[in-house]
Amino acid sequence: MASPFTLTRVWRILKDVDLEAVRREAARRVHVLIIGESTADADELAMRLAEGQPDPTPWLTAVDAPFAARGPGLTTTAGGRNAVLDGPDIVIAVTRGKDLTAEMKSARQRWVAGQACLVTIALDSGERAGKVKTHGGASRVAIDRFDDEGFRCVVEAMFAVVEPDRRLGLARQFPVLRPGVFNELIDETARANAGYSFSTGLAEIIPLLDIPLNIGDMIVLTKNQLMMSYRIALAAGKVGKPRELVGEIVGVLGGGLIFRQLARQLIGLVPVIGLVPKVAVAYGGTWAIGRAVALWATEGQKVTADRLKELSREGLQRGRKIARAMRRQPPPGA
Repeated sequence: MASPFTLTRVWRILKDVDLEAVRREAARRVHVLIIGESTADADELAMRLAEGQPDPTPWLTAVDAPFAARGPGLTTTAGGRNAVLDGPDIVIAVTRGKDLTAEMKSARQRWVAGQACLVTIALDSGERAGKVKTHGGASRVAIDRFDDEGFRCVVEAMFAVVEPDRRLGLARQFPVLRPGVFNELIDETARANAGYSFSTGLAEIIPLLDIPLNIGDMIVLTKNQLMMSYRIALAAGKVGKPRELVGEIVGVLGGGLIFRQLARQLIGLVPVIGLVPKVAVAYGGTWAIGRAVALWATEGQKVTADRLKELSREGLQRGRKIARAMRRQPPPGA
């Protein structure tokens, strides 16, 4: 467990963040309805989604198109218990061939008329495999089969249309989706921190503003890192009150990586070092923290000093590429 002093610093940084709202967001159940041209196609994808989940039946229903075409409120048997086809949040239609059957057309019309996101997985369509296409609240991707590569495309198509506030719930329900959610959380937060550092780095050209801007940087970047870590823990299925979970996160990191990053971000206090290292540290440090927390949350690993060094080194390499790209083409608002 982290020291009281460390946790006091953390809560001071997070004082204006509603962690309970984030916890409620992660606890929202997301019902996924899979409709296949055949029961076999629907069941095959359902089995991939259910990997690592002992009982996914309350929020995962797989049926064939003729059954789904009959409309809402019907009941079927999934995994030995009754599952009601009503109010899904995500509808995944698994089609075969170039043309939809009449039953699949009818099923899609019935279920997408509501608020559900539509994901179409096209098998044997003759299209180029792997390219996700989106239109409004719908996405489509052609795949050859439900192997690892095909399933990766399915996940990409789902994330293309599912609102960000539903992804934590999806990850908690379906462990197989967690790596994708982790990657998105980490990359989005690392890029946000890099973009923030880029914008304030430019402002530091103004004399006398250097130190205040960097102190502000440290607070903003660390808050983002802590929120990312909390979301990763929730996505991984961790339970507990927000204060307990954040305490665990800081304890696992030993107060080391997060607060070591605070010190490393101080390189921005030396203007001669320049903008690229500052942005690289902001991205790389955030990336390393995210990977470390994901290891702990999913594998229960206490992150060793050697592992932290490896993560930091890889994060900084990634961060340098991002920083150079930003210098060539500044992000909007920078």
